[in-house]
Amino acid sequence: MEPQDSTIPKFRADGYLPEGLYLASKTEVMFRFGSSSRRRRRLVLRIRRWIELARLIGGLRLLIDGSFVTAKVEPDDIDAVILLPPDFQHQIEQGIEAALELEEMILTRRPEEIFAAEDETDWNEWIEFFSRTREADGRRKGLVEVKL
Repeated sequence: MEPQDSTIPKFRADGYLPEGLYLASKTEVMFRFGSSSRRRRRLVLRIRRWIELARLIGGLRLLIDGSFVTAKVEPDDIDAVILLPPDFQHQIEQGIEAALELEEMILTRRPEEIFAAEDETDWNEWIEFFSRTREADGRRKGLVEVKL
């Protein structure tokens, strides 16, 4: 699924974004999802760090999902997937601090919401997984990709 380079749309009546992958700037994500409650302001700090790390290591893409990307006033979590650069393992071997920090997060699952995609196939599988809700009908929903 290729991102739509447009403004993040309004939520549907069920509280989810309309189906699709929406490309957004860091600022747009912070403003749209990270300012309406204390919980959201806390969660947005994680996203800031993930964006910073993704940029430092040359990450290719960053997906944001979870209840953070819904109309919930008090979201439970943020889910994120980073498409790693081809030289990520080399960066780890070289002791690059940002790569080591990100690897630690991914391997220990702390925070538990960040996942890695090693290639486009992995990326597309994560998109497919996260584009379905946990509702009984498995309806599709929209996702947000942060411009790196």
